[in-house]
Order: sequence, then C-alpha cells, then structure tokens
Amino acid sequence: MPVSARLVAFVSVLLLAGCSKAPDSQSAPTGDAGPQTEASVATTAPIALSNASVQLPAVPGRPAVAYFTLTAGPGAHGALVSVKVAHFARAELHESRMEGGAMTMSPVESLPITPGKAIVFAPGGLHVMLFDGDGAIKPGDSAALTATLDDGRTLTAQAAVIAQGAGAM
Repeated sequence: MPVSARLVAFVSVLLLAGCSKAPDSQSAPTGDAGPQTEASVATTAPIALSNASVQLPAVPGRPAVAYFTLTAGPGAHGALVSVKVAHFARAELHESRMEGGAMTMSPVESLPITPGKAIVFAPGGLHVMLFDGDGAIKPGDSAALTATLDDGRTLTAQAAVIAQGAGAM
C-alpha cells in the first residue's frame, strides 16, 4: 500500500475514534430522558436541550465530541443549523453510520425539526465534533453548549465534561 494511502487510513481511524460506540457504562438515550437541562429560552418554547455532555479526547489536541438531545414540542418548527461549545473554536455537526460493512462519518449541514420528535446526538450516530479546544476544561467541569436554529433562535444547556470512555454524568 502506498504511503499516502496508509496515511489517509491512519488519519481516518483517528477521526473515527471520537465517533466510537458508547462505553458499556453509558446507555443510549431512551424515551425517559432523565434529568433535564434547562434551555435558555422562554418557558413556552416548544424546543429544549437535555442530556448534554462533552467527551474530551483521549489524546490532547485531538477533536472532542458533544452529545445531547433536542426535544421538539407539538408546535416546533425549523431546523438545527449549528452548535457551539464554550472552550472550542469550532464545532461541526456529523453523522456516523455503517455503509458496506465500514463505519463512515460525514458532515451534516442542518437537521429538520419535526414536531413531537427528538433529535438524539449519541455515539454511533449524530454527534458534534469539537475542534481546537483551549485546554481549560477537564472531566467534572461543565461547558455551555448552544444550539442555533435556522431562524436565529438559540438554546443553551450546560454540558457535563467527561473523559474519553467515561459514562455520561
């Protein structure tokens, strides 16, 4: 295999490491969302964020990953277009999925909000890749996670900061 092909394969493995399946101690979200994180929108807003977490990378300087649930009430509309997390210069919406027996990861431009449905960001599926962390946060801290909708509305939740491989708090 040529050196360039080996380099591409190696970089792909490193990028997908942040998209790996949930550790055994972390279960995928179910219909019971557990403790809710309040969103900083009016109490009548039909869209809310909950279960937010930031998983730090195993290797400093590599991307971190954020997970959360966006719950849309019956009157909800619009689309999720971006997420920003304090202490990180850049964030990208991504989706991991199996294609032809291999795990692939691709960017997502926006996600339509369906009334009465939740958009779940979890290992092995939708997630937010976080780049260029400032190194100021550590496991046990929290970081503001702000979701922006296509009409400019924002929702903010405090995300629990966890180590790579640790269960969600």
